[in-house]
Amino acid sequence: MKENKIPFEKTIPGVYERFLGPYLYEPYSLYVTNRIKDRPKQVLEIGAGTGRLTNHLAQKIGLKAKLTAMDINPAMLDIAKQKVNEPNVEFLVADAQDLPFPDNKFDVVVCQFGFMFLPEKQKGFNEAWRVLKPGGQFIFVTWDKAENNITLHISQQTILHFLKATPPPFFGRAYSSMNNPEELRSYAEVAGFENVTVQKITLVGQSPTAMDAAIGFVEGNAIIHEILKEGTELLETIKATIVTKINEQVSADPVRSELNAWVGEAFKL
Repeated sequence: MKENKIPFEKTIPGVYERFLGPYLYEPYSLYVTNRIKDRPKQVLEIGAGTGRLTNHLAQKIGLKAKLTAMDINPAMLDIAKQKVNEPNVEFLVADAQDLPFPDNKFDVVVCQFGFMFLPEKQKGFNEAWRVLKPGGQFIFVTWDKAENNITLHISQQTILHFLKATPPPFFGRAYSSMNNPEELRSYAEVAGFENVTVQKITLVGQSPTAMDAAIGFVEGNAIIHEILKEGTELLETIKATIVTKINEQVSADPVRSELNAWVGEAFKL
């Protein structure tokens, strides 16, 4: 019997990558890649997701170095494997709170928009410190408050307005759950890192249309299941409302909007 596989672009991770990847994550992927110092031989990317940063990191370090890209979500990594086909990249399903690597293995550890989703965030920082070599560089990125990322905020508020049922606990909170720079600095310092800096970095993202952004925020998120319980009509209403608000409050198509995130850098001395 032939396996009936749903095309990646129709899955939640596939929609997420297609519609939000270029808009939200590409600008920070380029920025973070440029922050890496020297020419590391061993790099670990925690929370690689669909591989957008992975692709840039692989190009940056070159074929003589090795990049290990890990994520706890196999469906995300399946997309990353399709996008990044380099012999020096290894993909691994693993938990950032319990990394399957020996101490002092990597020259650089990077986590872009991953720590916000950890149940025990300090463990993530502790593990990053453990597997980093002395002298190694650690870079982490978390989103600022939702209201400082306007299209995300519009989308979340629109969904909450129309959804009759109480949304699941995961919805909306994780994305912006680590927006306090002092708290971020504390996580790193408690783990053992030194020379810790945390900066708010503002970049600009561009989406071809407001509808592209709406599809990404709604259908590229597990909240789509809750919306569809109330019918496809509600789904279309939510997307149309998001489009109108983005075009009115942010810009006409193509949509250009300010993105705000916190970028931390620290070292293991």
